[in-house]
Amino acid sequence: MWKKKRQNQREEQSERNNFIRFSFSIFSVLLTLASSACHTFYFSKNLIAAQGQNYQLLLDQAQTTIIDEQALDQENSAIHYLLHFNAFMKAFITEEQKDYAAYRKVKNEALLHYESLPDSISFKRLAQSDAYFFSATLKAKFEEFYGAARDVNRANVLINENYHLFPNFLPNNRTRGIIQVYLSVVPDNYAWVIGMLGIRGNMKDGLSLLKKLAHTAQDTGYLSLFAKEAAYLYSFSLMHVAKNPAKAWSETLRCTNDYTTNLTSTYFRSAMAGKLKKNETVISILERRPISEEYERFYYLDYLLGVAKLKKLDTTSIMHLDLFYSHYTGRNYIKSCLQKMSWYHTIFGDTIKAEEYQTLIHEKGYKLNGEDKQAIAYAAKGLPNFQLLQIRLLYDGGYTQEASSLISKVDYKTLSSRQMKAEYCYRKGRILEKEGKMEDALTLYEACTLFGIDSKEYYAAYASIYLGDYYLQQGHYANAKKFYQRALSFKSNKEYKNSVEQRAEAGLSKLM
Repeated sequence: MWKKKRQNQREEQSERNNFIRFSFSIFSVLLTLASSACHTFYFSKNLIAAQGQNYQLLLDQAQTTIIDEQALDQENSAIHYLLHFNAFMKAFITEEQKDYAAYRKVKNEALLHYESLPDSISFKRLAQSDAYFFSATLKAKFEEFYGAARDVNRANVLINENYHLFPNFLPNNRTRGIIQVYLSVVPDNYAWVIGMLGIRGNMKDGLSLLKKLAHTAQDTGYLSLFAKEAAYLYSFSLMHVAKNPAKAWSETLRCTNDYTTNLTSTYFRSAMAGKLKKNETVISILERRPISEEYERFYYLDYLLGVAKLKKLDTTSIMHLDLFYSHYTGRNYIKSCLQKMSWYHTIFGDTIKAEEYQTLIHEKGYKLNGEDKQAIAYAAKGLPNFQLLQIRLLYDGGYTQEASSLISKVDYKTLSSRQMKAEYCYRKGRILEKEGKMEDALTLYEACTLFGIDSKEYYAAYASIYLGDYYLQQGHYANAKKFYQRALSFKSNKEYKNSVEQRAEAGLSKLM
């Protein structure tokens, strides 16, 4: 009897325990569902306005607006999305370690918040993908190349998953498009990136994706935010990847008509104008940019303005270059700025100051981008001939008539070295070609290749490329082959070597 009673008690206790466990499981499921349900992703009118401020580089205002929205709704992941973008823009512009560290913290917080979003929300993987894509951009800027490649891979996987889940979700196009475009032109020395990612780009498909989003008919609402960014990237890709300058300029004008109030638009519009040798346009754009204290201080634009004014031999150029050099605490273009300051003093006759700035190139800044590497090469040589430098600057600024007038006053027989004579022939050849005097230009280019046989500079190699391109276009394949091969033969040349090799080999491949 006693044993039976104990057994009944044990059975009752077991049932109670099972009930408790079952109840706890149900409670946990309900709690999880409730938690998931309260995490959302939506752009209120205030958040749309805040992202507009992010693009304008009114970063402090944008951050205040976003945080005010956060106080009203802690569970909206769109808030973390915009805070992440805000921190990215800050770090991208300043290139300072403290801002990069702050960005990484915001990125990690955002990713943690996105994890709580239900998989049914189309923004979840998009937001995750963007966090890794923007992170990759900054890692590359700070020379963390392996980490950047891994983040691009993560971004690509997530955005393609999102596309398969939500194929009609247009914001997918921005990240899918830009990854496709830029992976289509990865240089051979970065082939390991493609190997690691296991993916290849497609320029045509990428441009199509960007264009579709950039040209969306919807002008208001959250889609306009993604369309704006896609438009910037589309115009940039048309210029730098598709090599379609006319279309690139047209698209740039379309998407940057707010450049007097939007510093991101100012940057894209002025940078594109500079690439197209629209130097007066560059100066006009940058002199009309917003400069009130509400805007983030974008010192790189001072550098661009200084370079643009230097190309027209404007004495005020040094003021803008010095402003960049004195105040910018980032990583890129410092050596290049010192080179331009040395050039300034060279063309205006102060060789002592020119040499001082030339020496500083070895001591200041970083060797990250092409222009800073060119500055290092410049620092290893003597000062250039001031007349040839003036001609170079005028030609690079699109002032062909002024450059032609100036070079006509130079007697190449008085130039003191074969190096200077090679440069003279190169400069005059470029001007003559621009003026439509191709036969005379060909003569100067060929003379340049002979004067520059042992030169450490690029003039002879590039003159050979121009000769090869001309003869290829004319169908004179034997001559084309001869000059492409000659371009590869200048073993002493240390400048633009990758570009020379790529262009010469591309030309030779067309002859096969």
